[in-house]
Amino acid sequence: MQLNDQPIKQYMAEEIFEENKWLVALSNGDFNAFNVLYAKHHRALYFFALKLSNNPHEAEEIVQSVFVTIWETRHTIDPAQSFSAYLFSIARNRFYDMLRKRITERCYADYVLQQHNLIADDLEEQIEKKEIYEIIKNLILQIPKRRQEIFRMSREENLTYRQIAEKLQISENTVDTQIRNALKFLRKELLKYLRMMLFC
Repeated sequence: MQLNDQPIKQYMAEEIFEENKWLVALSNGDFNAFNVLYAKHHRALYFFALKLSNNPHEAEEIVQSVFVTIWETRHTIDPAQSFSAYLFSIARNRFYDMLRKRITERCYADYVLQQHNLIADDLEEQIEKKEIYEIIKNLILQIPKRRQEIFRMSREENLTYRQIAEKLQISENTVDTQIRNALKFLRKELLKYLRMMLFC
């Protein structure tokens, strides 16, 4: 027995026609059309973004960014093209942008932590590095005393993990763990500062 798929095709055609109508209205600056399209596609777009980022907050941030872009570029939207595919494409690009920014910030934070005692040639850069150096010094003071001692022995006295372990009568594994935790804390707090600098 062959099923009649005519009603399904008719329904899909009506859906496409209805969406095209709202897209045309949106391109003419109709904010109500924008709200209709947002309500229709928000949920699917959110779960798509969540699958990419695996972070609910970031997924919602991506969705909001996508629809801001849709409103700002409404005059260039082609109603003949798949709107949902267009939304997913923008969301994917936003996620990759977010990922690149995160990697760049982390790499820069690591670089600063390694190079914070170097003197820059440029006066402005000197001032900025001095400011960052002071921030790192203050952050180090927030590390628990024992961890701080181990971290300073490694970074300021240039002792090896074995030398630190022998001097403090602890295992090399403990030294490694304490330094890793210190760097993790410093990186996290330094990233907060770097983000503040970006948005000042």
